[in-house]
Amino acid sequence: MQGKFIVHEWGTFLAVAGSDGVNLEGMYHEEHPLPAFVHTQKEDTVFSSTATIKGETPVIYFYTDRPRRVSVGVDFPTGIWTHWFPSAQRVGRFPGPHPTRNGHIGWIANIAPPSPQDRLPAISPDALWRFARQVPQAATVHMTAEAKLLNDTLSGFTPVPASGEAERFLFYRGLGKADLPVRFFPEINGGQLTTTVPVRCVIVVKVTKGKITWRAFESLSPRQKLEGITQRLKPGTADAVAQHLTRGLVESGLFPDEARALVNTWKSSYFGSDGLRVLFLLPPIWTEKFIPMHVFPQPNALVRVMVGRIEGLTAEREAAVAKALQDYAAAPEKHFVTLAAQGRYLEPILRRLTAQPTLRPLCEKLLGTEFVRTGKGDAVALRNQLAL
Repeated sequence: MQGKFIVHEWGTFLAVAGSDGVNLEGMYHEEHPLPAFVHTQKEDTVFSSTATIKGETPVIYFYTDRPRRVSVGVDFPTGIWTHWFPSAQRVGRFPGPHPTRNGHIGWIANIAPPSPQDRLPAISPDALWRFARQVPQAATVHMTAEAKLLNDTLSGFTPVPASGEAERFLFYRGLGKADLPVRFFPEINGGQLTTTVPVRCVIVVKVTKGKITWRAFESLSPRQKLEGITQRLKPGTADAVAQHLTRGLVESGLFPDEARALVNTWKSSYFGSDGLRVLFLLPPIWTEKFIPMHVFPQPNALVRVMVGRIEGLTAEREAAVAKALQDYAAAPEKHFVTLAAQGRYLEPILRRLTAQPTLRPLCEKLLGTEFVRTGKGDAVALRNQLAL
């Protein structure tokens, strides 16, 4: 008799749209540091320049009435998985001519109801990782050294010997060369949204120096256009937007504590960092096609809820970076602040600005600097690297 066995998953897929709606490359940068114990795939650095989509924090929870062994695999046909925890028995890609496609990750793990004796890796008190653990009924996932995948057809995989690692969930992250089904045009018709699949709980948020304006739409159907959305945003608070998103996640099948875990993990990014962004809930059928999951034994219920997130670049933001580049030599300290303020979106913005012939040489030179690749450096060092 199988008994209780439930699998729930949540995550975010992130893309950046230029002011004209073009999906931009350079999406490999991290917004928040992951704990040091998280495993990393070497292809992360090889694939970085062409990535247009980032799969962030897919987290898989298990609920069981007894200890059991489970096998979980997740494919990524248009990308590769770059980070994971606990140890996976196989990480890599299926055979094919494209080294940055056909990704796969697979675990065989022992799961058991949570116990006070569980020993999870230590994290800092302020680590965002802590929120994903705040799901008290989720089973503990234990990796064992003797576990091996039954299917050994992968090529280019990275074998990772399990070493007794444990966590409240399975975590993985990846990079892909693909488009989300929703298109966002920040500067067309006052801000325009279209989609090829039905999406729910559409939220447009603009944060400017800590002040929030936003608007929510119940759904968006294929071929439907939402126009003028950035011109009709109303003042609000981070808590109000977070509560709205949390309700949408629960209505999509997540347990309330899972929904809060997702929102709390991304609250500072969604509602605390300056920028214009669109959030929406992707339909399960899209998720299953985009990143197919295989679970054995088959669970009583499988729920997968993915948040699509598009960062929209306004013409004003692009112009501010362009001016900082043009005038950098005259006032490096001042303009370095503008460049640094773009965070992980500086590279996509620079890639957008390469479309301007007068800026292309400087943008291409800046894209090769340590500052853009890693965020390290200061105003003088950057000026020297640019030979200004």
